[in-house]
Amino acid sequence: MIRIALAAASPLVRAGLADGLGALAGFELTLAAASLGELREAGFGAAEIAVVEVTDDTDLEILAGDGSRFVLLVDAGDERIGEWLIDGCSVLPRDASPEAIAAAATAARAGLVATPPRFAAEALRFERVGERRAAPPGVGALTRREREVLVAMSHGLGNREIGGALGISAHTAKFHVAQIIAKLQAQSRAHAVAKALRAGFADV
Repeated sequence: MIRIALAAASPLVRAGLADGLGALAGFELTLAAASLGELREAGFGAAEIAVVEVTDDTDLEILAGDGSRFVLLVDAGDERIGEWLIDGCSVLPRDASPEAIAAAATAARAGLVATPPRFAAEALRFERVGERRAAPPGVGALTRREREVLVAMSHGLGNREIGGALGISAHTAKFHVAQIIAKLQAQSRAHAVAKALRAGFADV
């Protein structure tokens, strides 16, 4: 029996996925929530695998070694697909069937990564072994202070901690973080750090 937790913002999508997965033999839905944050707060309902529908508003931070427990449902063409696959997540199209999600969950529990061929091909184009991505737009435009803040972000510091480390206010640190995310065209703090790392930003 594979225990699954589910996060989807839309109640209709959540109910449909819950019904579909719950009807499959060998799977138990332990928790359904509106967001990944709610799943985390509830300890994922003791599930082995988390199925997460990713939207533009999803704050998805994959902890080191944590990727194999996630099956992500995403839009085709999302530029973060390659990063998620490298993190060990299984990545499927948003309209994947319950059977496909169940197959990905089975693979994930075995330590494998499941994704459609077109997602894998797209990821390999940008993430070949030993090949760096082109620097994301804005990396060269970061100011010295923004680079210092980016380094602090890569160490997991929050705005107040960044301010203390750099001798600036938490409000100013928050402004710099927002500027970095905008210049790197990132979705979140973690995404900005990941993009800088992928581009070989040496200070991070």
